Amino acid sequence: MKFNISYKSFIIELTLAALIAYLFSLFTNTFANWFIVTLILLLVWHNYSELHLLKLLNPKEEKNTKFSKLENLSPTIAYNKNKTRREKIKSLRLLSKLNRNIQSFSDSIIICSLEGDISWCNNSAQELFDFYWNKKAKKNVLNIIFYPEFKQYFQKENHKRPLVLLTHNQRYIEINLNEYDSETYLLLARDITQIIRLLNARQTFLSNMNHELRTPLTVLQGYLEFLEPEEGNEFQQKALQAMKEQSQRMSNLLQQLTLLAKIETSNNNEHHLVNMSELILSLQKNTALLNVYDQQIRFDIAPDLYVTGDENQLQSAVSNLIYNAIKHAGENAVIHISWQPYENGGRFCVSDNGIGIEEKHLPHLTERFYRVDESRSNQTGGSGLGLAIVKHALEQHNSYLQITSKVGEGSQFAFELKTTKPE
Repeated sequence: MKFNISYKSFIIELTLAALIAYLFSLFTNTFANWFIVTLILLLVWHNYSELHLLKLLNPKEEKNTKFSKLENLSPTIAYNKNKTRREKIKSLRLLSKLNRNIQSFSDSIIICSLEGDISWCNNSAQELFDFYWNKKAKKNVLNIIFYPEFKQYFQKENHKRPLVLLTHNQRYIEINLNEYDSETYLLLARDITQIIRLLNARQTFLSNMNHELRTPLTVLQGYLEFLEPEEGNEFQQKALQAMKEQSQRMSNLLQQLTLLAKIETSNNNEHHLVNMSELILSLQKNTALLNVYDQQIRFDIAPDLYVTGDENQLQSAVSNLIYNAIKHAGENAVIHISWQPYENGGRFCVSDNGIGIEEKHLPHLTERFYRVDESRSNQTGGSGLGLAIVKHALEQHNSYLQITSKVGEGSQFAFELKTTKPE
């Protein structure tokens, strides 16, 4: 449409110039000369109008800008060239600033070809891997990170998971390899030695605490079993019962802390084919023993749905969700437990129509030792670690816990796993 309007305007202006030249040629008989003069005057008028319009649109434009001969013929050409020049300068300044920021970035960045030839790296990478690089000297990343584990990782087609490398100077380096484009890799690396040491220190502390407390706790529980209160002495009966409950609670807490630490340090090497349907149904008998609140517990389990995972971790996750529902749903609640096919896998869900949980508590439920109601947790013997165990167990299986709840209407806890067909 714009082209048609410009074309029509050009024809109209050309016709008008020819008409003016014809009128003057009636007196001088020189139509061609008058036509050329008219066209020149028309071009001058267009140039003036164009320049005036650009000044109105860009009042801050520099007046002393030097133009080439071609640019003098059209202010629009001059304006576009100046605009492009300014944008290039702005982009170069931005790239220069970005380059300085990346150079001072704490994480190491290396851009290399698919064969490993380095095309760019920042200073952190040179410090971390102890090498010097410049554009003139060619270096290969396989010669810089010379460990066999990295070479195998680099040659793999799938780099979804990072590589944790133990160097010769006993430092742990996490390496992520991503495709920058079809011919280039982007390597990101960082020193995680401090994190690994903190995790090991925590693991050592939990192991020592478990070892040091378990023996005296076992002795205490053993003597409590032999102690019998005097007949009619209600205070002694109450005291002994309280000691038994608290010692059992401490024992459960130690077991859960040990299990949580074991889950956090586990890996996929322990995963194998698990019949989730049978695993869930095996817990059905235990739910009948725990049901002391006149609840209706319904199981809806699809048969023979298998997953690849750690059976003990999956059993901990499922049992914690079921037992939590029984303990916290309330009296006369209906609890529905299901394991059904869902999209590309299976979905496990525990839902109830119980008392529900306030929305402000939902983001914190999987935190260690977090309790919605302290008094109720003391009554039910909860430690605040059950959902933390579920969370970490699901993370080991590339899943997460989905929680929805509304006060007075009930709660729903669910997760999804990829199913596997048995061979």
